[in-house]
Amino acid sequence: MAGYCASHERFQTLQRIMNSINGAAEKCAGLFLIGMVLAISISVFVRLLYTYSGIPLSTPWAEELGRFMMVGSVFLGGAVATYRLRLIGVDAFIGMVPESVARWLRVVAHVLTLMLALLLAWKSIRLIELGLRQTSPAMEMPMAYIYVFMFIGCVLMSLNTLTHVVKELANVEVSREGSETERAAAAMQNSEGGAL
Repeated sequence: MAGYCASHERFQTLQRIMNSINGAAEKCAGLFLIGMVLAISISVFVRLLYTYSGIPLSTPWAEELGRFMMVGSVFLGGAVATYRLRLIGVDAFIGMVPESVARWLRVVAHVLTLMLALLLAWKSIRLIELGLRQTSPAMEMPMAYIYVFMFIGCVLMSLNTLTHVVKELANVEVSREGSETERAAAAMQNSEGGAL
């Protein structure tokens, strides 16, 4: 029982850490989304101004900045969605099987998601290396800065998925431990009742 309490405390600490990390990531994704809307609004406004007034204005940087902010919001938002279990999934089959089987199916799904996120994180490292030698056309900034969002989002998605795997496995251990405790208590009660 002491081992269970210690592991439960460790999981609660992990949960608090992941909550704070994902809260910060969610705020960053929201800021990127707001920045994307503002950048695209500036671009649209300048185009309208040019169309109706003939003033020769151009803001290619606004369109590029909007695209870059969209990349950041997608990868950070996807990582947060993984933590909140908001990714698209088919759970009709899981609802048809017993909970003990469904739990293991969820573990398998989380492990597959973890493998994909780790693969994307590894590939993003290669993109960052390539991006150090490339610059964006309008803003002339290294493309590595954009690929860093992919890396951060995929690493956070991996950590979030790993947290869900630990949570599911901890639930399996808890239910197994609980059933053994219940059987021991029932056996003790039966032996006491037989002795009386």
